Amino acid sequence: MNFLNSDDAQKLQCLLVEKSKKTENWIADWWYDKVYLEPRCSLPIIVSPGSIYPQAEYQNLDGQLQFATKYILGLLNFKSMIDNQEFPVEKSGDSYFCMDQYYKLIGTCRIPKKDKDQINIMHIQNFNITKNNHVTVLHNNKFFSLQVIDTKTGLILDPNEIYLNLKFIVEQSKEEDEYGIGILTSDERDVWASAYEILNQNEINKANFESIHDSLFVLCLDTKECSSEGFADKKSANAAQILHGNKQFSSNRWFDKTVQAVIGTNGVWGTSFEHTVAEAVPHAVMNDHIFRYIKNSEINFFEEKRNATLCKELVFQVSDQIKNQIKKSQKVFNSQIDNLDLYVLNFDLFGKNFPKSQKVSPDAFVQIAFQLAFYRAHNKLGNAYESGSLRKFNFGRTEVIRASSIEALEFLKSMVDSNVENQERTQLLLRAIKKHRQLTVNAMNNESFDKHFFGLKQIALENGIALPELFNDAGYKKASYYYLSTSQVSSKFEAVTTFGPLVDDGYGSCYNIMEEKMFFGISCYKSCTETNSKVFGENLRNALIDCQALLAKYKPKL
Repeated sequence: MNFLNSDDAQKLQCLLVEKSKKTENWIADWWYDKVYLEPRCSLPIIVSPGSIYPQAEYQNLDGQLQFATKYILGLLNFKSMIDNQEFPVEKSGDSYFCMDQYYKLIGTCRIPKKDKDQINIMHIQNFNITKNNHVTVLHNNKFFSLQVIDTKTGLILDPNEIYLNLKFIVEQSKEEDEYGIGILTSDERDVWASAYEILNQNEINKANFESIHDSLFVLCLDTKECSSEGFADKKSANAAQILHGNKQFSSNRWFDKTVQAVIGTNGVWGTSFEHTVAEAVPHAVMNDHIFRYIKNSEINFFEEKRNATLCKELVFQVSDQIKNQIKKSQKVFNSQIDNLDLYVLNFDLFGKNFPKSQKVSPDAFVQIAFQLAFYRAHNKLGNAYESGSLRKFNFGRTEVIRASSIEALEFLKSMVDSNVENQERTQLLLRAIKKHRQLTVNAMNNESFDKHFFGLKQIALENGIALPELFNDAGYKKASYYYLSTSQVSSKFEAVTTFGPLVDDGYGSCYNIMEEKMFFGISCYKSCTETNSKVFGENLRNALIDCQALLAKYKPKL
């Protein structure tokens, strides 16, 4: 099959070129629709990642609410910098990155619709201070609107006023709502869309939905320490609390909001985010900014009479039909949560300092270690997906970095062959790292092929043209089956992002490579007897150590 030289390919390419002449980015609308808004799968775990940050030092309710107040202020500070274009433009080498995703983070909300969801994007051009001045607060599965911006001056309200109203919210919601509708946002999109349609027929509910959609972000105040039962350690359990609520708090969420901050009772905090308008990196940059703001802020909180006009409970009118659906959605989501095996690996023997000392790419070094860990565990090459940024281009999102190269395979084979000397293994490792670095550069320069093929497929479907045989070819399908779904999400803090695997018998892993340590959020499905996240984590730890040993001892000195 010579697809590239076929008449089909030439015809589709011409159509794609024509589309590119009419849009700033030919893939952008397809990316929203085909990758996010049209798929009917549930959002948490599968689509929406969660990022957990270093545990804060508070240990009581006042500390939790004071931290939450500072988070609100930090996010509003970030919003102000973005809106006023004061935030530094990111770059890689001499290439500046498109910052479009940053302008869509705050306030954006996904709305369930049959067949294809709607995305309401908030940015400076459509920001309306009379509508977009508040935060949606969840506590014990109950909803509140809390105004945080003065509608006359546009200034942030007094921190103590925000804190006192958070205290009021907690006092008003001491009892858990058994039928909290937040759980509906965790279900398959058509299921949620059907329930939303019914709920939205009630005028009170309709106004409540509009309040949530128009809010700046969702703040989830959890009420007790997360259970660590079934997890390897407390850190892994806490990561699950941020990712999906860990059953205890899954109804105390609104997974449709682009920014959903989760703040627990014992210092656990992070964000779960809806993925449509932005990748994980802008979220990490935002949270880093907010965390620095929190650490540097000194606010004197005190008791006084609060302004009662700033806070309003959003009480939903829930019929028996919706109550039954809430119970069904809880059962479905609990099953998904029970099936997810989540483990956080804290690797503290070295970080990017070691690969850099060897003049090799830290990311490529880690990716080859991923490959080695999988190869040792499963005795085969693990077809790997790494997310590569296309933000060098206007409205660019991501391209696939295909980590499973021939060079990587040759190195993996050498590591299980006792007849291969360490000097040769080292040369093969260096060759694999070099190849991966080249694949990364190609992807970031839009010189790879996955998104191009995606475009050819979509342009065929859009024009009623039969799909070329390539897209149904067994080899093509196998090449698109990723046992390893990975993404580097860097942070200046000891943070780690988690998400679910792409395939039933694979792994998902985000990682944060710091100067002297690394963090990995590793997931797999318990329904697969061949995968185990902690075992894979230990294999990864050993792979990192073994690759370090080879370079430290056998790499030729320059």
